Amino acid sequence: MSEKKTNMKGVALKAGFWYAFSNIMVKAITFITTPVFTRLLTTAQYGEVQTFMSWHSLLLPLYTLNLTYSVGRAKLDFPDQLEQYIGSMQLLSACVSAVTSVLALIFLKPVSGLLELSAFGTVLLIVYLFFGPTINMYQAGYRFRYQYRQNIAIAWIIALGTTLLSLLLILTVDADRAELRMLGIVIPTVALASVFWAKSLKNRCVRVNGTYWRYALKISVPMILHTVCMHILSQSDRVFITKIWGKDQTGLYSLAYTYGMLLHILTSAVSESWLPWFHDTYFAGNHAEIRKNVKPLILLGCYIGLACIAFAPEAVLVLGGEKYAEAVWCVPPIVLGVVCQFIYTHYVNIELHLKKMGYVSGGTIFAAGLNLLLNWIFIPVYGYVAAAYTTLAGYMALLIIHAFITHRVLKVKLYNDLFMFGAMAVTALLTVLLAFLYDRRLIRYAVIAAGFVSFLYVFRGFITGWRKKLRQKRARAAGRKANAKETPDTGTDAAAAETEKEKEKEPERSGLNEENV
Repeated sequence: MSEKKTNMKGVALKAGFWYAFSNIMVKAITFITTPVFTRLLTTAQYGEVQTFMSWHSLLLPLYTLNLTYSVGRAKLDFPDQLEQYIGSMQLLSACVSAVTSVLALIFLKPVSGLLELSAFGTVLLIVYLFFGPTINMYQAGYRFRYQYRQNIAIAWIIALGTTLLSLLLILTVDADRAELRMLGIVIPTVALASVFWAKSLKNRCVRVNGTYWRYALKISVPMILHTVCMHILSQSDRVFITKIWGKDQTGLYSLAYTYGMLLHILTSAVSESWLPWFHDTYFAGNHAEIRKNVKPLILLGCYIGLACIAFAPEAVLVLGGEKYAEAVWCVPPIVLGVVCQFIYTHYVNIELHLKKMGYVSGGTIFAAGLNLLLNWIFIPVYGYVAAAYTTLAGYMALLIIHAFITHRVLKVKLYNDLFMFGAMAVTALLTVLLAFLYDRRLIRYAVIAAGFVSFLYVFRGFITGWRKKLRQKRARAAGRKANAKETPDTGTDAAAAETEKEKEKEPERSGLNEENV
């Protein structure tokens, strides 16, 4: 049993590492290509594309009923039936999406006005919302079964396909470049989703299953409010800015937000790769293993968050040029909010595993309401920079709420709260220091160097262990190479010795024959 657990941990670690690494690289494409699109599009067009993506994130839960939230737990409750479960969820999601899409197309003109998109952009959004959930469902299935190769392939196909096709359309077609960028995002998703639909139909997995549907709806429906409110928390700021200050200000804020999401690329990839292992380990009752491994994870997120804040002036200049330079002051609160989100997600994982979806939604509804109220009060007065701080306030409220729920309501004491909140507090203080040093480059670089030294010291055990494993791996590879070289020589020597023996026997045989004669 111990060997089985060790093997499972090794599989989970390997799958988690490659999933996180690939997800980071794929998401980094968006970050790397941002300077290209900010120069090909005007600030208004760039803001329109960001509005398109914001509405997609906000409306996706309504189109899918958040059915992907049930896949991780379904793996444990329906062992060896996950393929059939995912096919059934595809059908349920398609039914809901079809009804919503038809209604949106019937009332296309008022819907387009509400979304602040053109009619063509709204149609693209509807198509994107209809086909996208199929890919999300398959990715969830692969992730919870530790099939990281398939997940990596999906991520790369979508990332490269959307980027290359968008550039091709913008550079070769004479039309609205914002709409061309949206079209480049939608087409690869439709193509890949069609492949997965064909696969599910071929395997006869697309079927109505009342047991699966009731199970999924019980878990996923309460999470609709949670997801919608999370997107309100992260996306409503851009809607407010567009309505009050216009698309130009939205473009400035969106560029700072895109850079701030560099940390989110890492933390979300780590969280998604951590969750399957968390479910399996918590289900097995091995809480000490979770408690031990979560601390370096939190510290890593804090260090990388501080690095993003430290290099913000240079990054914003590279991404957008001088015309976006003023957006740098949005970066510190945005990144700090991502760190806060990364920390409280570990409390939410406990609620998800115990199927306490109501608590998850309740906390998020409160935080989203707080965020909307603060946006309504401060954005008209202080402009788009205020949106970054109102979002941070919402995430800090969520950290406090979910820590309280897990400890006081669910009576689960899995994590060291002093460590979790202490890490957040120290990160916030260092964020203030780094922001103060934005105009003092040499001092800021000295602080960055000191921070890097402290990072090496804190993670010295991991670095030493990694180097030791690397040396062992190289030694084993060298040993196998040496053995491979020696094997043919040994075989040749043995053959030569055998031939010599045969020669020695031949005279003896001749002598015997002569005597006989």
